[in-house]
Amino acid sequence: MSNKIKTDHTQEVASSQPQSEPPTTNPLTELEQLRHIVFGEAQNRLSNQISTLRSDMEKALSSQQKQFTEHLAQMQESTDQQFAQLNDQLQLSDSIHDDNESNLQKNIDNAVAEHDLFAAATKQNFATAAQSLASESNSLSDNFDAQIEQLKQYLESVSRDLTSSKTDRKTLASLLATMATNLQDESA
Repeated sequence: MSNKIKTDHTQEVASSQPQSEPPTTNPLTELEQLRHIVFGEAQNRLSNQISTLRSDMEKALSSQQKQFTEHLAQMQESTDQQFAQLNDQLQLSDSIHDDNESNLQKNIDNAVAEHDLFAAATKQNFATAAQSLASESNSLSDNFDAQIEQLKQYLESVSRDLTSSKTDRKTLASLLATMATNLQDESA
């Protein structure tokens, strides 16, 4: 757009000059002078604005870079602290886990030892109980055999008495009933 305006303006200036006189100066120099006259102030303002804008942009970029660097350093520091905390927590968890594992192993060892003692004591108790039961059974059997033998002898004695005394049957029935009652009382 500015080239078009410059070209149109140059043509106007050229047409306003008398045609009869030959140009005494270089046309490029005149064109630059005209440009300077027409656009010089705007160009200077634009150059100043561009310089100011460039300076402001450089300051802003520098400030942003500084803030970014600070934020990055803060993030790095925060990340390092969090990693350190996580590492500490992990080490604490490992230590607790190791302690728990050690305690569990001790408890297992104690339980195994107690189980072995209990098994040995139970085996001994069963052996003692079996021996005691066998002894008691033998004793009861011997006692029962002795009582049966006594009863046989008593029955034989009573039977001989009855045979020799020729008592009547009623007395014999009464005697047998008494013996049966005695046997029941002894076996209970």
